[in-house]
Amino acid sequence: MGKKTSILSYLYLIGMALVVIGCFLPLSTHFGGNANVSSAFNIILKDGKAVVKIGAILAFVGAVAGVVFCFLKVKKVGLLKLVSLIASVAGGVYIFFNTNDFAKSMMKGVGKITKSAPGIGLILIIVGWIAALVGWILNRE
Repeated sequence: MGKKTSILSYLYLIGMALVVIGCFLPLSTHFGGNANVSSAFNIILKDGKAVVKIGAILAFVGAVAGVVFCFLKVKKVGLLKLVSLIASVAGGVYIFFNTNDFAKSMMKGVGKITKSAPGIGLILIIVGWIAALVGWILNRE
């Protein structure tokens, strides 16, 4: 008898794919007169400082590597998936602590001081990280 597959067996892949997609979408939205909406790629190519660019690249490359590892048949693929998830989260945390304005707006209540809210990209990235972690835990090899 073959092994039955369920959605839980694909949860890691779905989570990392959400992170990759989230990098293309706006990370924050500004209401009022400011229309500054920036994705991870805008941070890498234009807007970000060198320190923040490193975090954005690490978050994106870690997520892409996680998706690629889902399709490779190598030894210790579970460990490689975990390393790519950790790299992606580390890049996001690195951005969070090196972007003072965004970090302050998240810490002090979204929208009260800077009138910004998390964008769909940031929400997808965080949901993707959580889904990938749960998927990795449920399907350890």
